[in-house]
Amino acid sequence: MRSITDDHGHAWEALALPTRVAHLRHGAVLGFRQAVEAGGAEPITAPITFNSEDAARSAIETMSDWELRRRLVLAKTAHGIA
Repeated sequence: MRSITDDHGHAWEALALPTRVAHLRHGAVLGFRQAVEAGGAEPITAPITFNSEDAARSAIETMSDWELRRRLVLAKTAHGIA
């Protein structure tokens, strides 16, 4: 998990959410949820999947802040969040 702030100053957490990926294998999808102090709502997802939760966690840890914010904007837009 990694903390990030959106363009409006709201705190979010980037995390790996377990899911089924290609060929029904266990993997993960990039997800975001508002930080606990904001109510910790249900996670929203971005259109990026990983072959394992370990791969997802590694990507989240090494992804640039710019790229992580870009993925957050895409996820928020897809879920109708301003």
